[in-house]
Amino acid sequence: MKCMNLFKRVSLGALILCFSVPLFATSTAAAIKKSAMESGSVHDGIKYIRTRIEDCATLADKRSLLCFLGSLQEMVGEYKEASASYVAAAGISAGDAANMPKVSNEDLVINAVRCCLNCGDYSTADSYLKSSVSKSSDEKVRAEVALYSVWSSLCRAATYAETGDAVKKLKVYAAEDSMKSVRAAILLTLWYVTNEKSYVESLRKDYPHSPEYAIATGNAQIMSAPFWYFVPRAIYSSPLQVENPSVTSSAPKSSTQTSQSSQPAQTSKPSQTDSSSTPAVVETAPKAPSGSAPKLSRQQLGLFRSRSNAEALINSAKAKGFNAYYFTETRASGTTYYIVVVDENEDFTMGKKIRAAGFDCYPVE
Repeated sequence: MKCMNLFKRVSLGALILCFSVPLFATSTAAAIKKSAMESGSVHDGIKYIRTRIEDCATLADKRSLLCFLGSLQEMVGEYKEASASYVAAAGISAGDAANMPKVSNEDLVINAVRCCLNCGDYSTADSYLKSSVSKSSDEKVRAEVALYSVWSSLCRAATYAETGDAVKKLKVYAAEDSMKSVRAAILLTLWYVTNEKSYVESLRKDYPHSPEYAIATGNAQIMSAPFWYFVPRAIYSSPLQVENPSVTSSAPKSSTQTSQSSQPAQTSKPSQTDSSSTPAVVETAPKAPSGSAPKLSRQQLGLFRSRSNAEALINSAKAKGFNAYYFTETRASGTTYYIVVVDENEDFTMGKKIRAAGFDCYPVE
């Protein structure tokens, strides 16, 4: 009898333990997010979340955590990875987790589109834009779909002359009430492509405290992303600045993350050459100037699929006194990019000097 009572007590204790402690180390999205934010840096946070995705207590937690992961990846320029995170989140049939931001599946798809455009993958962006979001009942989502569709066409344009239809659409959109939620981004895009000051004035008048106005006035910079490097601009459409082995180049970002820019120069959309026609390794690429400090960062002036465009920008920069050169980077797709840079100086003022000379630039490792 005593043994039976002992067994009952032990069994009851085990039962209580079973209900009070999860059999597996599951966590809520909010708890994992909190730990990630305390991990030291955004990159550390991303790594931490990746190791904890499968520990989520519910599908809703996993969906919300993937969305948060995508936002961090987008923040540090990991656009391809961010797009994948957003799409994975959208594919989970669950609502929002407790104590996490509310995000609709349509918003997740829109986020994925933005990231695809940022990394120059306009084909995938187009496929997402043709999904159910194109028939959204949400006016804001429809406005974003319309804007991103135009951005995709701009990304495909090889010359400024090919931007005509896109510019016409943007002008119409800028006047439509249904597009008010993205009007600042529309005005910024119109200014960026056409270089018409009237759009800057409209931003000043209607959105004086917006990141778009800060970009147009040079008080903020667009994030360095392939999309903006592929957008042709009016100020680079003169005979000496278009697909010319003497003077050319490309220009910068997008994403609905409009919150940073500068005015590039000597840049025009690189020709979309087949990657098979460009060598994966360029032995004759201009080398970094000897004596340059390898530990200092560099200022990136352009990114091209065409070597002739890169060399043209180098020639243009050298004519202004900058010792520019390029290095190559071959992506998983097999496409080789030519990245034009100038070494940073010891005072870290090279970026300011380059922009003062009329070029756009962004610091890179």
